[in-house]
Amino acid sequence: MAEQRGQDAGFFDQATSPQASQEVARWRRDPLYRPPFRVVRWRVVDEQWEGRSAIDAVVVAEINGEEDFGAAQGVGGVNALDLALRRVLIKHFPFIEGIQVTESYTHRGGEGTAAEVVSIKKFSDGRRQWSTMRKSRDLLASAWMALADGYEWAVVINLQKNAHREI
Repeated sequence: MAEQRGQDAGFFDQATSPQASQEVARWRRDPLYRPPFRVVRWRVVDEQWEGRSAIDAVVVAEINGEEDFGAAQGVGGVNALDLALRRVLIKHFPFIEGIQVTESYTHRGGEGTAAEVVSIKKFSDGRRQWSTMRKSRDLLASAWMALADGYEWAVVINLQKNAHREI
């Protein structure tokens, strides 16, 4: 029984616990922290007509004081947001191209459709893995915040790594 409990406790192992969201939250509390990008707005449109559907997302982000945007179609709202955010970020941070969301979990706790949603995203760049977790009463909002945390963490870590190489 103890062995089984140990396996269950390993749902998140040391390398993939939602540390990225925790680090990003800590960075954001620092008054000297300047995020590499700021999302100005995002939107998802889910249309149905004549048995067909289209799910589109637009993300507007401010990077280095300039607004830029990405738009994409996806197989769902979260996928469309991921693709749209990646499109805008890759233009400014090309290493984002090698990053993928490898796993995605969503859990709605409580009663009804307005219950709190927990969204967990696992990311990888092929060398390392990191995870994010965010909560909201809105499914898309919780998934969006987990996506944004994961990409912000990756950008900051990569920029720090490159800055250390230049020293």
